[in-house]
Amino acid sequence: MREATEFAGCVPAERLGIPHAAVQISAWRPHRHAVIAEPLGALRRGVGLPPDPDLAMLYRHLLLTPVPPSFQPPDVPLPATARATRHVPFDREGEEGPPAWLADLPPRPTVYATLGTSFNRTPGVLTAILEGLRGEPIALVVTVGNAQDPAVVGPQPANVRVEGYLPQSLVFPRCDLVVCHGGFGTVITALGQGLPLVVVPIAADQPDNARRCAELGVGQVVAPGERTPGAIGEVVRAVLGDGEYRRNAERVREEMQALPALDHAVGRLERPAATGERSGETR
Repeated sequence: MREATEFAGCVPAERLGIPHAAVQISAWRPHRHAVIAEPLGALRRGVGLPPDPDLAMLYRHLLLTPVPPSFQPPDVPLPATARATRHVPFDREGEEGPPAWLADLPPRPTVYATLGTSFNRTPGVLTAILEGLRGEPIALVVTVGNAQDPAVVGPQPANVRVEGYLPQSLVFPRCDLVVCHGGFGTVITALGQGLPLVVVPIAADQPDNARRCAELGVGQVVAPGERTPGAIGEVVRAVLGDGEYRRNAERVREEMQALPALDHAVGRLERPAATGERSGETR
């Protein structure tokens, strides 16, 4: 079993005739396959496997996707072996509960802002978010990542809470809006709570996720050339002030909740192993 952006693990599995599965962890971007076709072909030749020009190997048996069908772009369909399951955030170290200070937030809209774990040092973006939102009539919760001291953003007014890391599954139930970079995990977790988004994409699959949020009406996008405090504040006010964004996000949440739970995914994984299903390649 591998995550869908790791492409080498299925080669030894195919060589040994072992069933294998992938898990989607980012926007579905099959255009990447053209980039990996040649090196994967070389790996296959190196272990005596025949050519696979269509890259059928990658998802031959199973692709598990924690994404609701409506979020998948209709012009980039998933493989026939894809099976959707309910998203379960993996963001806690144990049985910790929500931070006590959540209950003390003022009775006003709560906005959670993050640039995730890999892009939180992108110059200027977090600063623009803070400058654009700290003067708004909201409670603003910001995470800067465990690798940074929350003090890196400097002194903030009383309505702003800055932390290193917070489990989103514990904080989002108290929130009204998520401002983020469009990371796959943050977007899907927010939609799982029925929360609208303001997406400030930076790189990787974030523009794809941002575009889909806009297309589904669950949020708005702040483009790279528009990352000013004024623009961010304006977009946040627009999304908070229009209940249609929240209603659309709640419809996606209902769709996600109707998907099969993780025990269904486990059953999907157990089936080929129990039946002795093989990859179709020779040992």
